This record gives sequence, C-alpha cells and structure tokens, in this order.
Amino acid sequence: MILIGFIFLILPISQAPGSEATLFDHFFHTVSLVTVTGLVIHPVAQTYSLFGQIISLILMQVGGLGIMTIVASAVSFMGRKMSLKNKLVVQASINREDATDFRSFMRLILRYVLIFESLGFILLSFRFVPEFGWGRGLFTALYLAVSGFTNGGFDTLGAVSLAAYVHDPLVNIVISVLIFLGGIGFHVWFDVTKLIKRWSQRTNKKHIRFFFRELSLHSRLAISVSFFLIISGTLTFLLVEFNNPNTIGDFTFGQKLLASSFQTITMRTAGMTTIDFTEVHSFTLFSFILSMFVGGSPGSTAGGIKTTTFAMVVLLIINESKGQKNVNIWNYTLPVSLVRNAVVIFLIFLATFIGGTGLLSLLNPKVDFIVLMFESVSAITTVGMSARLTPTLGVLSRVILMILMFVGRIGPITMAETLARKDKETKNIQFVDGKVILG
Repeated sequence: MILIGFIFLILPISQAPGSEATLFDHFFHTVSLVTVTGLVIHPVAQTYSLFGQIISLILMQVGGLGIMTIVASAVSFMGRKMSLKNKLVVQASINREDATDFRSFMRLILRYVLIFESLGFILLSFRFVPEFGWGRGLFTALYLAVSGFTNGGFDTLGAVSLAAYVHDPLVNIVISVLIFLGGIGFHVWFDVTKLIKRWSQRTNKKHIRFFFRELSLHSRLAISVSFFLIISGTLTFLLVEFNNPNTIGDFTFGQKLLASSFQTITMRTAGMTTIDFTEVHSFTLFSFILSMFVGGSPGSTAGGIKTTTFAMVVLLIINESKGQKNVNIWNYTLPVSLVRNAVVIFLIFLATFIGGTGLLSLLNPKVDFIVLMFESVSAITTVGMSARLTPTLGVLSRVILMILMFVGRIGPITMAETLARKDKETKNIQFVDGKVILG
C-alpha cells in the first residue's frame, strides 16, 4: 500500500504549484499516511493538488481501517468465501474472539465507520462551507472528518493545523468526538450499542452505574482508562500551561478548558493541534509522551500499547504489591497468559521507543532530548504530533522515524515475531529451578 500510494503521489498531477517536496519527502508522507501517523515534512496543502489530496485521503482511510479489514470486506462483498485460515488472520488483526458470522461483522464495522464519518462531515460543513465556499469547504470538512476518525492527524489547512479554530467549539468538539470514537475500538461500539438497545426495551431502567457494570470487562477497562487519561491530561495541561502567554495564558477560563481538553484528546492518538507545541513547558511534553505511549484501545484506528495493555500492567503491579497471587479486577481474575502477553507487548514497545530515541539523539546531539523523545514516541505510537522537529531532521533521522511509524502501526510484537527465528514446533522446555536475588 505504501508503494502504490508513493507512485500516485509522485505523479505530476498530484503536485501543487510551487511544491518543494523531493521523492524522499513523498515517500515519507506516504508512510505517514498509510500508518495514519500525521508527521509531515511539508504541509499537505502546500505539497499536493486536489488530486494528490484525494489520494492522501484514500491512503489515510485504508490505513486507518487496516489493510486486513479492507481486503476482507472487499472479498466478502464480492460474494467470495474466505478460508478458515484467512478468517483467523483477519480475526487476529481486528482482535475478534471468533470467526462466526464474519460477513455481517465486517459490514457492521464499515457501517459504523460510514455513520461516524458522515455525521462529522455534515457538522464540520456548517463551519467550513461558509468560510471557504461549497467546493473547498465540503472537501475540507470531509478530509478533517476522515482524518479525525482514523486518528490520522492530517489536514489541508496549511502549516498551523487547526490553530485558527482554537476557540471554535464546533470544530473542537466534533473532531474530539471523532478521535475518541475512532480510538475506542470496534468492540466497545458494538458492546455499548447492544446494551443501549436492551436498556431501551426495559420498563425499569436502573442507575447509570448499573449500565456500566453490564458492559463487558474489555469495554469497561477501555472506557475507564480512556476517560482517566483524558481527565488527568486535561487537568495537567490546564494547570501547567495556565499562565503561559505563548499557549493558553491569555485565554478566558472556558477557552483554556476547551484548548486543554482538545490537546489531550488529540495528543493520545490523532496529532492535530490548536496551539504551538514548541512553546509549551517541558513538563507538558513529558506528560504527553506518557499519554501517547498508552494510546488508544484494541481494535481501533489508534496506536500506542493500548489502554487495556496499560491496565493489565498497572493491575499486575497493584496486585503484586498487595501480595495477591492472581491479577483481579471487578470480581474477575485475569488469565496469566493474558497478563504475560501484556507485559511482553509493553516491554517490546518500550525497547523500540528507547532504541529509536537513542539513535535520534546520536544523530542530533544539539537537539533537546525531551523534544527527541516527543518526536520518537509520536512516530511509534502513530500520533503524528510534532514540535516542528521533523522538517529539520536529516535523511537518516527521517528514516528512523519511518521505521518507527511502520513498526508502531503493525505492532512491535508482530515485528518481533516476524523477525525472530522459530522452530516448527513450540517446545516448552523446563530445567531445574534457578534462584536469582532481585532488588
């Protein structure tokens, strides 16, 4: 997909007048689009014509939904049957527990995507059509709706992203909701929808907390961690940047709250911004590095280690500190294999992030280390937020960012399994117990 997109984007018809992008720049942009990251060397609006922007929109949409989902849906709609082996591959790629009623499941995913993006497109049109006219206004609304829902972070507004709309409630709220819906995952959509239907048919409706308890454990964890990160991130940004005149210091309290919540929501997964991140405090960058590292939820368009993986690691630490042998939450005991996989994913992701940051620091010794960390985690978590560092980096540094984007999109654990040498049969070998002193 990256190679196909690259061929289309280097065509003369795809170039905007005065575009300064080189072949390498186009390749970098294509990797960023397909991995729905958002890092760019040159702004999309100044690089690509309308045709090129349409190609970038398609690449972002396909990258957001996932290659497996697109191919499986196309095969399913053509009436062709998929083998059980291929169904299991797609099932794993979208984190589905079973492969039954596969065609209906794929159609349901695409239906939800169409509904969410269409609603976002319609609402955003009320802002951009009066400003830009019908043609450009509708395309801008469509581009931002797809970019928000796929957590792509791209826009066609220029080099300053959404800075002109920092005080616009419609743009901020609509894009924030799209980002949240895209980053929460297919499973949560379906779970909440089914539960709402059941509750609407009941005569005696209980308190909202009972509604939450009837959700699946996965949905409860994903929603709880997501809201915790959003609320804590908003408060952190608001408190740290409250008096910073270069960010939100001169805003009213309502404007500060709107800007803080938008940066927090988009920072976890999407990469759009309404302020200049080169002017924020170092602690703000550090807090968002942690937020980006967690990212969105499984089965979503977002990156990061995922909310449920983060929850597993935290629960393991809490239960171990209490001397609890099992990892328990909400009257559930989590399987050891599940917790073990979470720890492995966390460590591989962390190692990849540290390695990428280390290489960037070697190649750019004069750049502030916190900024290099910010750029590195933004790439591997496919957030795409930049402190304006990417356009200034050399070729090798950009190659490192492309590798991080690619690995972050397909998943570090997938890359590790692909590169590792495996025997034909997995053997569980056990020797005499060994004792090592810890701490």
